[in-house]
Amino acid sequence: MFLIAQAFGVVAWIFFIVSYYSKRLNKVILMQMVSDILYCINYALLGAWTGFFVSLFEMFKELGYYKTDKDKYIFIFTIPIYVLIAFISENSILVIIPIIASLIDGFGIINSKKAAVVGGIVSNLLWIVYDLCYLDYVVVLTDIAVVVSNFSIVFYGYTKFLKRDNVYTVSGIYITNDTISKLNELDKEYYDSEYIWTVQNMRELYKSEKNSYILVKDGSKIIGYVNFLNLKKDIYDNMMESDKIYDTFIPQDIIPYNKNQYNYVSINSIVLKNEYQNKDSINKMVNAINKYLKAKESKGYKIAELNSFAVNSFETIILEKLEFKKAKKINNECYLYALKFHNDV
Repeated sequence: MFLIAQAFGVVAWIFFIVSYYSKRLNKVILMQMVSDILYCINYALLGAWTGFFVSLFEMFKELGYYKTDKDKYIFIFTIPIYVLIAFISENSILVIIPIIASLIDGFGIINSKKAAVVGGIVSNLLWIVYDLCYLDYVVVLTDIAVVVSNFSIVFYGYTKFLKRDNVYTVSGIYITNDTISKLNELDKEYYDSEYIWTVQNMRELYKSEKNSYILVKDGSKIIGYVNFLNLKKDIYDNMMESDKIYDTFIPQDIIPYNKNQYNYVSINSIVLKNEYQNKDSINKMVNAINKYLKAKESKGYKIAELNSFAVNSFETIILEKLEFKKAKKINNECYLYALKFHNDV
C-alpha cells in the first residue's frame, strides 16, 4: 500500500508539471484536477485524511477562483469548511498543519503576487512537515521543488520567472461591487483622468446589463477587462456624429439586448496591465471579444454595428485586430473606430 501511494504521488506530480505546458486553459484545469484527484488517492492510501479532505476541497476552490470574480468570498467560505475538515479528520495535532497551510496559501492568492509567492513558500514548508509525518516522500519532493521555485522568484525577480502565458479570460459572469472597484483602479492606472468614470457611475451603468464584462485574469488576479455597452440607437448615433469623446452615459442610455431589433454596441474600455501586453495575451483578448459577440448573435441578438474610442496604442492594436476601421479623428491621441456586423443595416 505504501509503494502504491508513492506511485500515485509520482503520477500526480507528472500531471501537475505537464499542465503548465498546455496551451488551452480548459486543458490546464482538467489536468490539474486529475493531479488533485491522484494526490487525494495518495493521501487516502497513507491514512492522511486531513491531507485528503484539504486536497479534495482545494480542487473545487481553485476551480471557483478560475471561473468567478468572487475570490474573497470564496476564501471566507473556506474557513467553516476547514473547521468541518478538522472535526472529521484523524484525531491528531497534525490536523492543523495542512489546514493552516491551505489558509496561508489562499490568503496570499487573494492579495498581491508577492504575497502569493511568499505564502506559497510558508504553505509548502508546512506541507513538507505534514507529508514527512506520513512518509509521503514523493510529495515531499514536490513540495521542496515549489519552495525552491518560489525562493528563486523572490531573489531573482518576478518578471523573469512568472509566466505570462497563463493569462485567461472570463465572460458571462456577474460582477460584484468589489470587482468594479478593482476595475476602477485599473482605469486610474492606464487612463488619463478625463477618461475615467467614478466607481458609482460604473455601478449604476452595470445594473443595466449584468454580464457586460470580459475579465482578464492571471490566476485569481484581475489584470485587465473589456466592457460592452448596448446603447439606444440615438445615443449610438450621437457618438458617431460627435467631434469629442462621447462617454457621459446615464443608466437610461443602456438597454438590454433585443431579439426584435438590431443592437448597437460600444466597447467602452479595453484595459490590460502593461507587463502582460504580449502577443499571446492580445490574441486571447481578441478571441474573447469575438466569442462574446458571436455568443450574442447565436442567441438571436443581431448586432448592427459596434464602435469604440481608442485613447492609447493598446486599444488601437486590439480594435485593428478585430478589423475595426477608423471612423474619425477626435484629437491627436484619440480616434473613433467602428465595425459593421450586418451590411444590410
